[in-house]
Amino acid sequence: MVAEVAAGKIDRAVLENLIQKTADQESLRAGYYATELRQQTMDFLFGYGPLQEYVDDPDVTDIDGTGPAEFTIKRHGQRKPISVRFHSERAYDTFCRLLIIRQGGQINDNDSHCRVTDERFRLRINVTVPPRSATFPTVCIRKHRSIAYNLEQLALLGMFPPETVSLLKSISTSDQSFLICGKGASGKTTLLRAMIKAMPLLERVLVAESDSEIYPEKPYCLIHRIRKGNEGGVPVTLRDLVADGLTMSLDTYCVGEIVGDEALEFIKAAYSGHRCLATTHAESGRDALERLLSLARPATSGESESSLRTMLAKGVDTVIYLKNFRLEEIWTVTSSQNLEGQYEMDRVWPQSAAAAGNPPADELAESLVPSS
Repeated sequence: MVAEVAAGKIDRAVLENLIQKTADQESLRAGYYATELRQQTMDFLFGYGPLQEYVDDPDVTDIDGTGPAEFTIKRHGQRKPISVRFHSERAYDTFCRLLIIRQGGQINDNDSHCRVTDERFRLRINVTVPPRSATFPTVCIRKHRSIAYNLEQLALLGMFPPETVSLLKSISTSDQSFLICGKGASGKTTLLRAMIKAMPLLERVLVAESDSEIYPEKPYCLIHRIRKGNEGGVPVTLRDLVADGLTMSLDTYCVGEIVGDEALEFIKAAYSGHRCLATTHAESGRDALERLLSLARPATSGESESSLRTMLAKGVDTVIYLKNFRLEEIWTVTSSQNLEGQYEMDRVWPQSAAAAGNPPADELAESLVPSS
């Protein structure tokens, strides 16, 4: 019933009446506090309880819990503990399960992990319960701002120097395909949203995602989501979404996060001449293309390794690497591979002293011995 009320299929009053009836059966005293009791219960069922203030904080990007009193948040890439405590292990367990149930997900002993999206607050919620979680349930909440940062705001927050804004804008407004990489919670989606915001207004973009995270603020974007097996109907994967996009009148494909065989369709789309944007996990900018190749390889059917490498090198123009909410590197892909089998890439930011036009240190030094 909680899930159906959350989906608008059942009137909230039906659940409120059931709450009151149950309370009346449990205790005569409930009748004296009927209004307050219903409100507190509804807040617990549909709100975020002690986490609500962090859900409402626009600068908090992550809220994570590993037990009734073990919670952290992440703000501007920095993690810190918070003083949140549930009054019992049972209350914490119930709370974690409700986060999934009210969004239509399933979580029980057989399905002990579930990921759902709260569109109202723009949250991606992962919950794991025993037996998969060995001790307490765990909850991981990724939160996205209602209004995306623009590039100038990200510079003020310290993601990159102000002078880098013009370079990122030039990439955004060009026809370059680019890949943003880094580990989890490094700021990839935040930067992607800002770069989409800087793109031309009329650019027609297909946003393909597993869970809603991009939320493009442009009128001519198509926003498509996968359909999971437990949602009914024929399942639709990210690979399906990207492949179907080739039949549409599109300027650009955007894959929220490449984690599997959708990498192959991304490579094909980029090689077909379409502009393609995506995020993925990688250890460095130089490793990003190899990472994409490793994800695409299991889905190949007839493409040779060399042809796949050629397609990838010619399809992706720029690789942007982030670490801990900081821009570390921007690379351009220049050719397929060198003699060692590595992709030829040039680092365009930060530039070396020689590339930036600064003379080597030995040319700046003054001679200690006067010339005769």
